[in-house]
This record gives sequence, structure tokens and C-alpha cells, in this order.
Amino acid sequence: MNTTQIKTAALATLIALTGTFGLAACSTDSAADAPAASSTEESTVDVAADLEGARQAIEDALATDPSWTQVMLAGDVTQPTQKYGMLVMPFVKSDAAKRVTGTVAIADGKYVIEAVSAESGKTWQIDQDGTITEAAK
Repeated sequence: MNTTQIKTAALATLIALTGTFGLAACSTDSAADAPAASSTEESTVDVAADLEGARQAIEDALATDPSWTQVMLAGDVTQPTQKYGMLVMPFVKSDAAKRVTGTVAIADGKYVIEAVSAESGKTWQIDQDGTITEAAK
């Protein structure tokens, strides 16, 4: 496994763990105060690390050149490269994801990346702000 893939996976894991610890620190002591639906939803996003890793790859691409309108995520490159008239960023999905968006369209700095859970079949999406929601059917 190459070092870029390892770094990407480590970064995605670190982001996921940081978010988990942040949510735990902000939670209330009383279960009655916290809505049950939101805690259930948070625990069912098994592709969160994939989505966050893909978002980070797009953010890294835009940091180098914010004029990109399409960025491809691909497991067959080890470093950012230009192919097919677009920037291709290294990204390898985990086994938790059945599919992750391969080509991300960017308009005015806004984009959405989707991932399908291999376990539940649900489609989740993340936007440029890092907000993860279930995709509308």
C-alpha cells in the first residue's frame, strides 16, 4: 500500500475520531434531553470516514487551484495528477462503502459527494461544509 493511501486513510480516521470525541464532549448527561433520532442517525452513517476522506481530497485539490470545476477521485493514482482534462486526486474507499462518487462537480465552490453503504444500502452525502445527510430518494 502506498504512503499516500495510508496517509489518506489515517487522516479520514483521525477526522472521524475527532468528530466522535467532539460529539461525546458536547452531549448531555441526561438521555431524556437528547433526541433519540439524532443519536440513531449518527451511529448509522457507516460511510462517514469515506465521505470525510473524499471531502478532504476535494478540499486539498481546491487549495492548490480553486478554479477546478471537476475533480476525480481515483485509487489508481498515488499523487494529484491531471488526466482527462481534470485534476485526479488519490482516494481509496473502505469496505464499508459500496460506492463513492468518482467525479465531483464543483460550482461556485459548492459540491456534494455521495457514498452508498455496503451494509445498509443507504446513500449518504457530504457537502463542502462537511455536513453529512442521507440522500433524498
